[in-house]
Amino acid sequence: MKSRNRLFSYLLLLITAVSCTVQRTQVDHIWHRYHHEPNTVLVAAHRGAHLSVPENSLPSIDEAIKAGAHIVELDVRQTKDGVFVLMHDKTLDRTTTGTGEVKEKTYEELKQIRLTNHGEVTAYHIPTMEEALLRAKGKILVDIDFKADGMQARFDAYRQIADLDVTDHVIFFLYDYTEMATLHAYDPRIKIMPRAYDTEQLDEIIKSGLTDIVHIDASYYNDSLFHAITQRSPIRIWANALGTPDQEEAAGHGGYAKLFEQMKYINVVQTDFPEKMVVFIRGRSESQP
Repeated sequence: MKSRNRLFSYLLLLITAVSCTVQRTQVDHIWHRYHHEPNTVLVAAHRGAHLSVPENSLPSIDEAIKAGAHIVELDVRQTKDGVFVLMHDKTLDRTTTGTGEVKEKTYEELKQIRLTNHGEVTAYHIPTMEEALLRAKGKILVDIDFKADGMQARFDAYRQIADLDVTDHVIFFLYDYTEMATLHAYDPRIKIMPRAYDTEQLDEIIKSGLTDIVHIDASYYNDSLFHAITQRSPIRIWANALGTPDQEEAAGHGGYAKLFEQMKYINVVQTDFPEKMVVFIRGRSESQP
């Protein structure tokens, strides 16, 4: 009987270990591509994959995973009582049945309203950042577009990310690259992605050595500059397909082909149509020698 119990315990531990490995496989695979396959373009789903479900909703995370995206971009704001929730706009008006500013509402008040999708009321609630991170855990990276005010809010978000054991799942987007040093010192495990609004900021970000990913603007992109950058050190160059490239691709006018002709060295692309982009990237990879 004792040997049978020991065998059962061993099998239970083995099953648990295998389950944990399977849970982490997708994220591990994405990070492997991120670090070891610089020519592989990673796809980021803007506000989740939200064609058929509300943006910044839990189902939009599920849809991004289903589409084959590597990263889901989510917007985070803070309620009056300090809860981090997913919401792009300052106000609730466009995407929910509520009205007014998010920061003027308590989380209990937000729980009473529902998300809308293209004006239609849905059964979905406004998710917390915690719910979103747990939904994504083990399956997809999360780019947090952090819109709450103040450095203390950033520290609080970092603490919650650490408490949930998802520091290795997050890319934390910064509008102001000068915040990099403070946040890196607070928790260097969380990957920072600052936005460079011009070549001077881009140079400062790269020189800092605090990150290996930067969000760039098409306004200053040129192939010779970014070829030189990628030759110096491995770096992920994030650009948007939002707007014209997405619209032209959806209309059948080759928007994605034009994007990569114009920006040869980008290797992370954010899109409102992650499924289309995944298919395009796959076809592009297969056609290259």
